[in-house]
Amino acid sequence: MEMIRAVIFFLILSTVAGQLVEGTKFKPYVSLVAGFMLLILIIRPVMEWMGKDTKIQDVVSQISQETDAISFEDDAREAREKQVQKGVRSILEEYGMKAQEIKADVDEKGEIQEITITADDGKSQERRIKTLVSRFYNVKEANINISE
Repeated sequence: MEMIRAVIFFLILSTVAGQLVEGTKFKPYVSLVAGFMLLILIIRPVMEWMGKDTKIQDVVSQISQETDAISFEDDAREAREKQVQKGVRSILEEYGMKAQEIKADVDEKGEIQEITITADDGKSQERRIKTLVSRFYNVKEANINISE
């Protein structure tokens, strides 16, 4: 009810102001300012209502935080996988072996689940590669796959 009263009072006041500047070069400016003021007067209660309803803001904030956390976990897992790939490649190069492709699967905790290595002489050196990688990363040899 108070909002309706304020709008009516404003309309009467703006009509009087419009009549006072009728026929002058200031008429368009007064109309523009009056229009903005009316817009603000009408939008203000809606903004107050939205400001008091913090549940919507809390839900949006929570969703945003969860999305950021998931994104961070994915980035951390990818970084760990790349780190393992570089490490395995350097271990193999240290012992004179060359890997064409290395793929590491890491879980959410950063623990290595599986390592797949494609090497030029993979089958002939399979036992040696599995032993080296298994000892360095503490991964079961069954979780290390070697192919040529």
